[in-house]
Amino acid sequence: MNINMPHPPTQDPAGIQGPESTYLSPAKHQTLYKRHLQGALVNSGAIVAIWFFLLISWYYHSIDTPALIGVSITGGVVAFLNIPFLWGLKHIIRKRVFDVYNLTINFIQAVGDTIIIYFLGGVRGMYLIIIYAALIAYIGVVAPRRYAFIVATICAVSFAAMALMEHFGVIPHQNNQWGYHYSLTDVLLIIACLAITLYVLAFIVSFASGMLRNTRIKLRNQNEALEQSRRELDAAAGELKFKNTVLEKTLEDLRTAQVQLVEAEKMAALGGLVGGVAHEINTPVGIGITASTFVQEKTERMKELMVGGQLTPDIVKNYLNTVAEASSTIAVNLTRAAELVKNFKQVAVDQSSETRRRFNLKEYIDTTLLSLGYHLRRTRHTVRVICPEDLVIDSYPGAFSQMITKMLINSLHHGFKNIEEGLIIIEASVAENHLNLRYADNGKGMERETVRRIFEPFFTTCRGDGGTGLGMHIVYNVVTRTLKGTIQCESAPGAGAVFDIRIPFSA
Repeated sequence: MNINMPHPPTQDPAGIQGPESTYLSPAKHQTLYKRHLQGALVNSGAIVAIWFFLLISWYYHSIDTPALIGVSITGGVVAFLNIPFLWGLKHIIRKRVFDVYNLTINFIQAVGDTIIIYFLGGVRGMYLIIIYAALIAYIGVVAPRRYAFIVATICAVSFAAMALMEHFGVIPHQNNQWGYHYSLTDVLLIIACLAITLYVLAFIVSFASGMLRNTRIKLRNQNEALEQSRRELDAAAGELKFKNTVLEKTLEDLRTAQVQLVEAEKMAALGGLVGGVAHEINTPVGIGITASTFVQEKTERMKELMVGGQLTPDIVKNYLNTVAEASSTIAVNLTRAAELVKNFKQVAVDQSSETRRRFNLKEYIDTTLLSLGYHLRRTRHTVRVICPEDLVIDSYPGAFSQMITKMLINSLHHGFKNIEEGLIIIEASVAENHLNLRYADNGKGMERETVRRIFEPFFTTCRGDGGTGLGMHIVYNVVTRTLKGTIQCESAPGAGAVFDIRIPFSA
C-alpha cells in the first residue's frame, strides 16, 4: 500500500530555503520511503493470504479455475510491481514528481483490487468491497485527509467501469457458477451503493484520522514542551548546583574570615592593653627616673665639693637626707611599676589563652579597667564597680577581661557618642549557684531593630567610622560558649543600655 504525506518547507540541493521548496529534505524523503516500504510489505502479505484462502476455496469448488488463475496472476503482478515502485520512490526527490508517482501507485493498487474482484464474480462479488475498505482505511490513517476521498473515487470509478463492461459484454463473466441475473438498473444501483459506501467510509476514516493526527500533534507538542521543560529543569538544576557550590565556598571563606577577624579583634584588644600598660607605667617610671637623675646631680655636686675641700657636716647631712628621700621615692614607684607589669601581664595572658583558674572578681575587674585607663582618661565618663570584695570564683578570667573590655569600648564608641559625661555601672552578685553580672550605661540607647541584631556578626551602626561589627558578637560567644551562660540586652532610644549576664559556677 502506498501513501503520500504533506511536505514542510525543505532545502533543495542548491541550499535555497523557502516555503515553495522544490525538493524533499533527506530526512523527510527517508521517512516517506520507509512508510511505502512498510505498506508494500503489508500489501504483499495480504495478497499471499488472499491467494491461500482462494486456493482452499477452489479446492472445495467455491470458485472455478479461471478465477483462481486470474486472481493469482493479478496478485503476482501487483506484488511484483512493488519492486520498481519502491526503486522509483527511493530515487525521486522532487516533491511534485513524488506526489504524482505516488498517486500512480495508488491508482494501480485500486485497479489491481478491482481486477481481483472481477475474477471473483464482478458485480456479484460486491461483498469484496472490504478490499477497497482496507485500502481506504490505511490511506486515510497515514496520508493527508484528501487522499482517502481520492482513493475512494478511484475505487468507485474502477468498479463502475468493470461492472458496466461486464454487463454490456465487453468483458466475459467470471466465476459464473450461479449465473448473471442483473439488469442495468441493478448494476447502477450497486455502483451507486458502493460509491456511497466508499465515500462514507472515506469521510469516517478522514475524520477519525484527523482527530488522531491532531491528537498526535498535541501529544508531540506536549512531549516537546515536556522535553523543553526537562532541559530547562536540568539546566536550572545544574546552575543551582553550581551556585550552591559557589555559596558553600563563599560561606567557608566567610567563616574563615570571621575567625581571622575575631582573632584580629583579640589582637587589637591586646594592642589596646599594651597602650594602657605603657600609659600607666609611664607615671611611676617617670617619677623614678626623675628622682634618680636628681640623686645623680646631687652626687656629682658632692664630688666637686669634696675635691675642693668645701664639705661641711651640714652639707653631708642634707645630702644624705635628700638621697634617702629620693631612694624611697624611687623604690615606691618602681614597686608600683612592677605591680602594674605583673597585673597587666596576667591580664594579657588571660586574654590570649583560655586557662581556668581561681581569681578575685573585684580585683580582676579593677585591673582590667586599669588597663583601659588610657581610653577613659581622655573622657569625662565614670565607671562604677559594685562587687563584693571577697568574691572569688573559679572560671576563665580571660573571658571576663574580653567581655568587660568589649562592652566598655562599645559604650565609649556608640553609647556615649556626642555625650560628654556618662556613667557605666558594673554590678556583680551571687544567686542560686549563678553569677549575675549587670553592665549598664546611661548613653543614648538603641532602636528595637539594633537591639534585636546587636549580637549578629558584622552588624554595626558605625561601619563608616571603622566599626567591624564583631565586638558584641565576641561578647556573645564568650558568654554562651566559654562561660556557658546567657546574655540579654535591653535598651531604648535615650534610655541607655543594660546587659544582664547569668553565668553558672559549674561552667
